[in-house]
Amino acid sequence: MQVIQDCPACDTSNPITVTQLDKFRRHAFLEFDQIKYDGLLSNWLDTIPLEVLGCRVCGHAWYRNQPEPDQLLLMYASGRPLASGAIPTNTPSTAMQQEMRRVRRLTNTVCKEPLLLDYGSGRGRWARAAVAEGFRVVAYEPSVERGGEAVPPFRLVHSESELAGMKFDVIHLEQVLEHVPDPFETLTRLKAYCGTHTLIRITVPNILRDPSGTRIWETWPFDGKTPHVLAPFEHLHGFTPASLRRLCVRAGYRPVPASRIVRTHPLNLLRQWIDFAWHSLGTTAQYLSLHS
Repeated sequence: MQVIQDCPACDTSNPITVTQLDKFRRHAFLEFDQIKYDGLLSNWLDTIPLEVLGCRVCGHAWYRNQPEPDQLLLMYASGRPLASGAIPTNTPSTAMQQEMRRVRRLTNTVCKEPLLLDYGSGRGRWARAAVAEGFRVVAYEPSVERGGEAVPPFRLVHSESELAGMKFDVIHLEQVLEHVPDPFETLTRLKAYCGTHTLIRITVPNILRDPSGTRIWETWPFDGKTPHVLAPFEHLHGFTPASLRRLCVRAGYRPVPASRIVRTHPLNLLRQWIDFAWHSLGTTAQYLSLHS
């Protein structure tokens, strides 16, 4: 078990306890675990107490006690869809294709086939979309079971050691940081793969956009139909726009200038401005480069 006391996003101390298991929530957790993981997580309760902490400064939420990496890989490998008849697909959506087209335009390189690292690639849907838009792609997925087909149309690696010495034009993290125990350490480590003009694209769920609004923790961890945005331990972190920004800056990255973003992602830029007034409508998508 790993214990994380200070805010993983802004490193502020003295968090508050947002929620923890009581009799009612324990019943909801056991129901969710049985449906999703066939009872795997209930075996961890004696050693990994369920407690969600919240940052007083940036609003970030996280599990104070977290499974070890090998436990998380076992959990991901054993999970099953909650919706009956749901079939996983490797095919990218139209929205994925469109976003990779915009990222290709935003890439600051003269290379005809820029090199993209899809970090935490899952079944490879985003990697496929990137290939279709002219990228050469290396997809890193630590779980062998979630890596998709045996011979994908891109280079697939399951160990980060295989990335040693490589530099990428784009590093892509689509809903990855909420799954890793230490997002700051992950972003710091990724700087080794950045060149002078590397573009880093990061998205995470915005915990403030939960439909339940201010009652978000009343439905934790499972309402009988839909997993909570911080259902144990599918997501280890609940990001806000503020906590993602603070994390990226603390790790040594800076936003791509607005003059470039407005040409390819005007809606993202608008949501950055809106966030100052309405946090629930702010963006948890960041387009970044390294500080000079």
